[in-house]
Amino acid sequence: MVFARKDLFTLNYYKKQPYTASSNGTRIRLKKESDEAGDYLELITWPEPFCFEKTPEEQKTAYRFEYSEEGICAVIEWLNENLN
Repeated sequence: MVFARKDLFTLNYYKKQPYTASSNGTRIRLKKESDEAGDYLELITWPEPFCFEKTPEEQKTAYRFEYSEEGICAVIEWLNENLN
C-alpha cells in the first residue's frame, strides 16, 4: 500500500483517537501524545496478525514525529519508505 496525504486525517482527529492500518504484514497506530517537551505524533509499528492490545510490547517499535502538518507528511514519507 502506498500512503498519500488523503489517507491520513487532519491533526484534530488524533487528539481524540488513534489511526490504525496495516500494510505488507505490518500494523501501524498513529496517535497524538504529550510530554514535558510538548505534543507529538507517535507512530507505533508491530508485526501482524495480532491487534495492538494483544501484541507483546517487545514486538512494538515507536517513532516520534512533530505534531504538525509537516509531521503528518513526515509520517507518510516514513511509511512509504519502510512499509513498501
